[in-house]
Order: sequence, then C-alpha cells, then structure tokens
Amino acid sequence: MSELTERLDDLLTVFIVDDDASVRDSLALLLGLRGYRTRVFASADSFLAVAAGESGRWAGCLLTDIRMPGMSGLELLERLAELEIALPVIVMSAHGDVASVRQAFRQAAVDFLAKPFAEADLIAAIGQSFDAERRRLRAAMLRRQQHGLIDSLTGREREICGLIIDGLSNHEIAARLGISHRTAQVHRGHVMRKMGATTLAELIAACRRPADTQT
Repeated sequence: MSELTERLDDLLTVFIVDDDASVRDSLALLLGLRGYRTRVFASADSFLAVAAGESGRWAGCLLTDIRMPGMSGLELLERLAELEIALPVIVMSAHGDVASVRQAFRQAAVDFLAKPFAEADLIAAIGQSFDAERRRLRAAMLRRQQHGLIDSLTGREREICGLIIDGLSNHEIAARLGISHRTAQVHRGHVMRKMGATTLAELIAACRRPADTQT
C-alpha cells in the first residue's frame, strides 16, 4: 500500500444510519473488528444535522436503512443530492421491494443489501465505495495542488504562461508584451520551474483547471 493510499484511508469512515440500536451496534462492532472507522446515527435527521456542519470534512461511505421513523433512507438520498454531499451510499433493508431497489439505484446508491446480508457482501460494497472515495480524494488533492501552483505565479508570469501554452516562442512573447527577449526567457524559466514542468505538454497538464480534471 502506498503512502498516499494510507493517508487517504485514514480519512475514510463508514457512517451507519439505522433506527435499530442492535443493528447499529452489531455493524459498528463487526466493522471495527475489521479495522474500519465508524460513526453511528439513530435517524436520517440526526445524520443530516451533523452532516450540515461537518460534511466538507467527511469521506468514506454511508450505510443506511430504508424504513426508519421520520425521514426514510430513500428520502435521505434525495437530501444528500440536494446538499451536494458526495458520500457513496449503501442501502440496506429487511423489506426490500423491486420499486425501492430501483429508486435507490436511480438516486445513485452504490449497492442494495437485503437484511440479513452476508458479511462478505457488506465488505465488498464498502470496498467498492472506498475505491470510489479514494479516486475522488486524489482528484481533489490534484485540484488543490494545481491551484497552489497557479497561485504561485505572478501576474506577469500568468500572462506569459498563457502565451507559452498558445505556442509562442520567446521572441514572439517579447514582441507581444514589449519586453526584451532575455526578459521573456527569464520569465519562461520561472513559469516552468514554479509549475514543475520541463516540456510544453507538462505545462499544459499542470495548468488544467479543476473542471477539466477527470475523476
């Protein structure tokens, strides 16, 4: 396991939402023995009350029952989408029906587990969810790194960076900006060094905006 993967795994938690205390406790015990970090909630409302203030720091997956007093698991999925909380969701129920399963998957649930479910099925669903979270976290780290690199450029260096990406030579940049060839050459060197690039292709990749980054 790489150091980066270990760092990402330190951020991952299984959030358990179920109105049945015995289910919450048994799942938390089972997953804890497997080495997973867990947090438990007795209702969708209590989960959302905490998520509203902390969700930006949350990573991992949500394991929720469907039928609960108050807000149901499917309604919770809708609220997560409205609040733009991107946790992968595993839905579980002892009363699963075709309509509920279809609705859960339409709302982007990762998996649907019918109670009682096999431990292996639960671990597989969590593994799939965590894999997706690692990809999301890596992409977020890359976006922050890209912003940091770009922010390190001065206003003039950003201007010259754009011209370099457009394919202009040092002579052309100097003529465009009314500066000497030597000054253009120096600025190009600063841009390449700060962006950690040695070629035009590397510079273009380093300057890609977050919206262009594939997850």
